[in-house]
Amino acid sequence: MDRKEKEKFVEKIQGRLADSGLLIVVHQKGLTVSEVTDLRTRMQAEKASYLVAKNTLSRIAVKGTPFSGITDFLEGPTALAFSTSPVSAAKVLFDYAKANEGKITVVGGSYEGRVLSYEELKVLSQLPSMDVLRAKIIAIIQAPMQRMAAMMQAPAGQLARVIGAYARKV
Repeated sequence: MDRKEKEKFVEKIQGRLADSGLLIVVHQKGLTVSEVTDLRTRMQAEKASYLVAKNTLSRIAVKGTPFSGITDFLEGPTALAFSTSPVSAAKVLFDYAKANEGKITVVGGSYEGRVLSYEELKVLSQLPSMDVLRAKIIAIIQAPMQRMAAMMQAPAGQLARVIGAYARKV
């Protein structure tokens, strides 16, 4: 890579950082091109991205940003995962690491300026997605209304059954 390519690559990382709330540092060893492509596809499906980057360029890119605390994690063969959602990228990476044991390891990350350890990222990966949380909230809100509607219909239903039983009897 010449100097201009390196500058463009740093700008690329900085652009992704600007659009992201979450940055995860991953160590990867022995991933094939097809496995990296598969991981990128899974990440893109969750509106996240995965980028293999040199540590020196990553350090330059995060310098002066809220993500500057991750420089301690930048050792060895690393890759960066970016996401606007704190849950989706972590979930995909932990699932992929479990399926491809030894090839990929989540090291740490940063969320809105706060450095996150492996354990904190693991907790994030186990949280339900926003869609699931929204569905649960809607169900909680709807439950009392459904019960009230059932109670309001009960007397009319009972009256109809009494009249039906009387009609069959006569």
